[in-house]
Amino acid sequence: MPLRWETEYRLAYLDGRLALRAIGRESASGVIRRVQVDPNRCPILEWTWRVEKLQSSADLRVKESDDVAASLFLLFGDPGFFSDPDPVPTLRYVWTTDRAVENEVIDNPYMPGVVRNIVVRVGAERIGQWVTERRNIVADFERAFGETPKDAIEAFALFTDNDQTKEAVEAYYASARLLCTTSAPRSGSR
Repeated sequence: MPLRWETEYRLAYLDGRLALRAIGRESASGVIRRVQVDPNRCPILEWTWRVEKLQSSADLRVKESDDVAASLFLLFGDPGFFSDPDPVPTLRYVWTTDRAVENEVIDNPYMPGVVRNIVVRVGAERIGQWVTERRNIVADFERAFGETPKDAIEAFALFTDNDQTKEAVEAYYASARLLCTTSAPRSGSR
C-alpha cells in the first residue's frame, strides 16, 4: 500500500475502460513521460478522464489550497532533471472546484509566470462519469502566454493532488493523444 504523502497510481479497469487510477494520500505527485512533439504539427490534445471524489475547498489561486482532482501537464522545452529542474512554459489542464470558471486561465501560485492552469472542467456535475475533452494546445498556449510556443513539448504528466486540502480525491485517466496534421507547419513555425 502506498504511503501517505504519495499519490497512488494503479492500472484499473472501470466501465469497460483501462485507465490509470489516482488516489490522493495527502500528496502531490504525478506520473511523467518524456516526449518530443512539435505542437504546431500536433495542435490538438484529446483525452478521457473521470473524477470520483473532488476536494470542495480547493482553490487554484491560493497556495494553501492549490489542489486538483485531475490534471494533465504539457511542458514546452527541456524541463531538466528532478535533481536540477529547469522551469519551462507549462500548460496544466485541470478539473477543479467551481471556485474557478471553465476555460479560465489561472497563473499557478507556486510557479507564477511558468505554469498556467487552463480550467477545463469545474464542479461535481459530471462526477462519476467518463468525460472526453479536446483542446487546441497552440491556441491555449497563446492565451496563457501571449505568444505561440517556441519549443517542442518535451514532457507530459498526469497529476492528482490533495496535499493542501487533505480532502479525499480520486480520479481516473484513460486514453490521451495528440492529433497531428500531415501538412507543413505555418510559416514562422518550427
